[in-house]
Amino acid sequence: MAGRSAGSAAAGAVEAGGAGASGGAGVEAGGAGAGAGGEPSAGGDGGNAPEQDDCPADPDKLAPGACGCGVPDVATASQASCQALVDKLVHRYDFEGSGTAVTDRVGTAHGVLKNGSLSKLSGKGVVLFGGGTSGAYVDLPNRLLSSLSNATLEAWVTWGGGTAWQRVFDFGDSNNASPENNPGLGKTYLMLTPAGSGGHATVGFSLTGNASGQEQDLVGAVPLPMSLAQVVVVVSDTDNELRLYIDGKKAGALAWSSSLSSINDVNCWLGRSQYDHDPELSAVFHEFRVYAAALTDAEIASSFVGGPDAVFLTY
Repeated sequence: MAGRSAGSAAAGAVEAGGAGASGGAGVEAGGAGAGAGGEPSAGGDGGNAPEQDDCPADPDKLAPGACGCGVPDVATASQASCQALVDKLVHRYDFEGSGTAVTDRVGTAHGVLKNGSLSKLSGKGVVLFGGGTSGAYVDLPNRLLSSLSNATLEAWVTWGGGTAWQRVFDFGDSNNASPENNPGLGKTYLMLTPAGSGGHATVGFSLTGNASGQEQDLVGAVPLPMSLAQVVVVVSDTDNELRLYIDGKKAGALAWSSSLSSINDVNCWLGRSQYDHDPELSAVFHEFRVYAAALTDAEIASSFVGGPDAVFLTY
């Protein structure tokens, strides 16, 4: 739950800061000392109340600022400013609302939740994916990915475990005669599974299916946790590279010389595979973001600290 805790640190910090502000007791003590001996007591800090700290877990901030607690308003060596993330964000889905409409809070690429309805968890919008073979999935607009040169896909999920080759997302098409809305055998795609055959999170890319040697697989160094987690896939046409991050840290990289424009992404799915024999996702999906850029290590670290529904992404 690290990501959620980090993202909501500001709320808890107000309570902590309020308690710290009871340094007012020290003010009374200082005042009493001044009256008795003409000198303010050390505990009272000269009779002045200490400045309230609304970001007690952040040594660099006393108040949330534009980026919230934990995220710098000005870039540092290890973290980017939140403004860099805001500037590169082109689609964001927080799953707030009711019914089946999945609203894009940044652009106009609105989607639809199939075989289910939006839900709430701790007051926040989520999608509940139950796994199986005919459960819920999110259908986003066609060409969401192929229209980009460099891209970063960021998901906040609580994975429920289960069999391999579920999908966090799968953008592409199948070999079905009418591939749109119809899985079969994957043909062109970029996908992310929480667990491949080795049990670790895996990114898969192909333009010709998954016959021997046809699919490029980036296997993460660690499994996807079965708790609230940030999982990020970076596609850099500029650097010819795929990168995978889990909870703000790089989990793997792979040389890649193709392009997103080569994908026939008539199926842009969250929770569903282009392959009809793959299981559907078992998870709580908290948020999904698309950036029209290959985010840096520092930018992904900042996004992780901000958490899902980060304060700098309010609308």
